[in-house]
Amino acid sequence: MTLTGTTRWTSATIICLDLVGELSVPGAATIQTMICQALVDGLPDELIVDLDQVTFLDGDGHQALVAGYVLAGEYGTRYRVVNAYGQVRARMRATETFEVLADSRDLGALMAAVLIAGETGVA
Repeated sequence: MTLTGTTRWTSATIICLDLVGELSVPGAATIQTMICQALVDGLPDELIVDLDQVTFLDGDGHQALVAGYVLAGEYGTRYRVVNAYGQVRARMRATETFEVLADSRDLGALMAAVLIAGETGVA
């Protein structure tokens, strides 16, 4: 199943990306584009990535979420990945980024994400 998504404003300052499908190699490019467009075009105070309907997460998808976290930090935007369940949640926990991606207000978590991005080549 390919990844699809919609972008919606939940308030005057918050954008939510609602994703559906598998966040893997082809989907990683889709989410990176969606995140970048939301940040650059919308300039929100907060960007929420909702994984409620995402059924699979691989390394490329995970890197896309971490890259979004780092990019949001560069824009001064709060970034949260929410509603990760099953294999998706397990993958995020296994890589120790579940809590990091849940709330970008944690400066220590942001530093960890930047280090992870540097190690994996994600920028």
